[in-house]
Amino acid sequence: MEKRTTRSSSRLAAAAASKGHNNNNPENYEKNDEGADDTAPGVAEGMEGGVESAIAAGDLKRKSQYKANAMPKTTKEAVNKRVKEDAQLRKQRREELVSAKRFKRSKDQTETGGDEEVELGKDQLDSVQALLKSEKRTDKVEALKTVSEYLTNHSGSRALQTLVSSKDFVTILEGLLTGSDAEEQLLAASVVTNMAAGGSPELCEAASNTAPHLIQFLDSQNLALVDQSAWALGNIAADGPKFRDRLKDNGVLPPLIKLLDSQDLNLVQTACFALSNLARGEGAQQEALVKAGLVKPLLHHLRVDTEPAVISEAAWVVVYLTSGPENVSTQLLEHRLIPLLVAPLKDFLDQKALAIPLVRALGNIASGPDNNTSALINEPGFLPAMLQFIQSDCRPVKKESLWLMSNITADHTGKDLIKVIDAGFIPVLSRIASHQNFDIRKEAAYSLINLASHGPDYAKALPHRELLPGFLDFMRTKDHELISLGLRYVQLLLNSGIQDAPALLSEMNGVDALEAVILSDDRDQHRLASLLMDTYFGENNHGSRVPTPIPGTPDPSGHSTNGGSNLNPSSGSSADPSSLPPQYLKRASMSAI
Repeated sequence: MEKRTTRSSSRLAAAAASKGHNNNNPENYEKNDEGADDTAPGVAEGMEGGVESAIAAGDLKRKSQYKANAMPKTTKEAVNKRVKEDAQLRKQRREELVSAKRFKRSKDQTETGGDEEVELGKDQLDSVQALLKSEKRTDKVEALKTVSEYLTNHSGSRALQTLVSSKDFVTILEGLLTGSDAEEQLLAASVVTNMAAGGSPELCEAASNTAPHLIQFLDSQNLALVDQSAWALGNIAADGPKFRDRLKDNGVLPPLIKLLDSQDLNLVQTACFALSNLARGEGAQQEALVKAGLVKPLLHHLRVDTEPAVISEAAWVVVYLTSGPENVSTQLLEHRLIPLLVAPLKDFLDQKALAIPLVRALGNIASGPDNNTSALINEPGFLPAMLQFIQSDCRPVKKESLWLMSNITADHTGKDLIKVIDAGFIPVLSRIASHQNFDIRKEAAYSLINLASHGPDYAKALPHRELLPGFLDFMRTKDHELISLGLRYVQLLLNSGIQDAPALLSEMNGVDALEAVILSDDRDQHRLASLLMDTYFGENNHGSRVPTPIPGTPDPSGHSTNGGSNLNPSSGSSADPSSLPPQYLKRASMSAI
């Protein structure tokens, strides 16, 4: 049975939850990850901003999006809405471009709070150029520090980008990198780091020209230079497949993986950061990293390290490996990956964004074969930890955890599902599905619907009087996915054999919600809503009501319903099973795209 797909996106959610989370010393750099939701625009717009005050301020605006009359009233409003959505998409694409990159700040450099788009003056840049060409060592050192600072705080300056991406500037950098002055080499590598973090294709192209020198430095005895070079290479790899593949062709993998043997945890963290960017994205060829010997040293750090930041960075590498070919995940699981990911969960309950890669990696595993799901359910400590994580006050962690549980509840083994229920998930999921914001409620709804899809006995275990109003709210929105979830829940409720289910639906104005969906332009939603109305709130030709069985689940009488389409159960024809909706609702998040 297909499950909700693996997640292999950049780390937008992590940064939204914990802006400024870093890899080494917090004073040395910041992670350039501005928050962006991985839900569709218009469904939970801006809900992962990571700032609770902003979330509260936007509540009324977001609620209006789910009102039945929330469609634009005039052509001008429709145009404005479309322009706004286009702008949001452009912003999201830019954020995704820089999401896995990190700026380097000098130890004495403080956050300026200035606008990165502010244009630098010609005099400022001319002064820097003059210092770089000076014969005095102190002038060159000062110029490199200034350029690095400019790239951090004014990365949007076109004049600055033109300067540092020029052939002359790159030639100067290469001369410093191949020189004999250790401080100049380190500062030049810092400039390359910030060039690659700037988000401009021209800057990254220029930075990538120095990659052969940086790769050579990975074998240096100067740990500071090794660390800075690995950092710069990680930023270059994050700019896309072209740069990532170019680095691999230049032989970056063996020396970078060798850094995992270091006793310096900061260096291990930086190496994992670079490796995660080399493993991420479409066509990343994760098998190449496995063949280069990554698995054993990587899992060693998950096994023995206790520093949360190191574990989290190593887990990011696992996230991207497990989002690749199945044979890569299989090799990792053969090395007992599941216990290594589950064991530290209890220590990450208060670590907020640092917990995201652990949860996402487990979610990728759960999206695989059912034996993976069963192994997770039966791993000691997994269910108690996840019960806590789905109640996290860190929104991205909560969403990741709920996504993971939606695949867990798609498990086919009854005894495993009983363990999930006995662990106390139904009351917690029901509370979340009824009282949170729409994007969070939607994630919990998948788990509840998956549980109910296993048959009437499971459906009857749900607190329908508590849940039904929320699912009817879904049906009253203009969002296709939420409407489908609401319809699915109503279908499961009516098909569960609960005698007062139609009366409960009528009591809570469910008939009005069904009638609203009947007016939908979506053909499948229209047909299902019409069928439910005709079956449970109308009469057939014989004056009796007939339940609408769901394919693949037992009907209230205990008989299998694998034969026909749920959209027309009374038809005598047999539908192609491949055309039937899946027994368990799955979806690919935008983060998997």
